[in-house]
Amino acid sequence: MQTCSVICYSAFDSKFERKRADMPERSRAKNRQRNLICDPEEEYVRRLAEALLLKKEVTAGVRICSSPEMVQELLKIGLIKVLLISEDVPYEKRKQIFTGKRIILTRQHCVDLGEEETELRKYQPVDGLMTGILKGLQEEKFPGSCADNGNGRILGVYSPVHRIGKTTFSLKLGKALAQSEDVLYLNLETYAGMGGYFRDQDAPDLANVLYYAKQERDDIGIRIASMVKRMGDLDYIPPMKVWTDLRAVHTEEWKTLFERLISQSVYSVIILDIGNGMEDVFQLLRLCDQILMPCAEDVYAMAKIAQYQHMLKVLRYQELESRTMYINMGKNMRQTVKETVELLKESTEKRFFYAEGRTTS
Repeated sequence: MQTCSVICYSAFDSKFERKRADMPERSRAKNRQRNLICDPEEEYVRRLAEALLLKKEVTAGVRICSSPEMVQELLKIGLIKVLLISEDVPYEKRKQIFTGKRIILTRQHCVDLGEEETELRKYQPVDGLMTGILKGLQEEKFPGSCADNGNGRILGVYSPVHRIGKTTFSLKLGKALAQSEDVLYLNLETYAGMGGYFRDQDAPDLANVLYYAKQERDDIGIRIASMVKRMGDLDYIPPMKVWTDLRAVHTEEWKTLFERLISQSVYSVIILDIGNGMEDVFQLLRLCDQILMPCAEDVYAMAKIAQYQHMLKVLRYQELESRTMYINMGKNMRQTVKETVELLKESTEKRFFYAEGRTTS
């Protein structure tokens, strides 16, 4: 076997710290234990570690080295939780140096794979590689992996008033909340705008996520980890490209998706940017913990809000009114978002919320 020098990089060494500098503090240093990648191809493990460090599901940190001897040194101070190690290290040696969870990085097939080990082809598209690694980490159920949290909340942003800046508000609110929480944004508009906010035209989109949510054997948290895109700290799934597909989704399918996202992913907040073209918008709003309704003070906008409130009574959805926060879209969007964030942090026992959003001198 080819020998090489011993090199070890911590997830918190300067080279990698720059990659994580924009991540919330809660996602860094939650746990002193690390996942370790051991492979003689130094450039490969550097790139793999950098990719893993950008995944919110991997909060335990990553160390890399190129020698089994370094693995043994790290074990003396008890830093390793999961070991990703090259197939170049023989089975007996792998078993000897680490008895815990081992993922074997292979070129094709590991000829001496142990029953307690999982193999993963190292040369494959990055999405498949990340999915395989995250699945292996989750099976261990240790702090820092994708685990059931069950404490998430769904914020629905909806308004019967058109061209009021709803999507801009939703995204800015998501970015603000993402400074202290893990937030996922989903656009549920028939025309989300390809090439506007969302330029990932060839990437997997919300339709793929819905498909995976129907597969009960699959963990949705792992599946979406390689599909999410980012706007600053905010994660989002690219919206559906064909509006007829969006309208064909039934409320029960949305409910299943949201429940699985809350219970199986890292996200504590899911923001739904809901358009009027949804098949049953009131049933969808009923799935939200809180409804944020951008509005304006002009007579036409207020008339639309009044009609919406009338429909709630006629269709017997009055309970939605108690969950609604009316957002006055003043001239200063930054102030509007700031006040909305503050109100969201307050007690949810209040029946009525109103964010003034006025320009301050």
